[in-house]
Amino acid sequence: MQWFSIRRQQGSPHVAGFHTITGESLVVRLRWPGGGFVWHTPIAVHVQRRGHTQVHRVLDMTRLAQVALAMTTVFLILGLRWERKEHEP
Repeated sequence: MQWFSIRRQQGSPHVAGFHTITGESLVVRLRWPGGGFVWHTPIAVHVQRRGHTQVHRVLDMTRLAQVALAMTTVFLILGLRWERKEHEP
């Protein structure tokens, strides 16, 4: 049993008119005895028409907001610690 994996995964294709649309995501898996954690994030949409495939990248705004919030939090914590050290006698 593999305890950690990162891979790209394509979903099932859907037909809409003359187009076949398939989603692609990045999957991160952590497993341990009795449980685990799976995280999916969209990365692309494949659109096929008459044998030609176009790949459209997906901009995940939720992920960008989470990363921005995490970075802001880290900078605030480090800034407050640095400021306390300056004011201590």
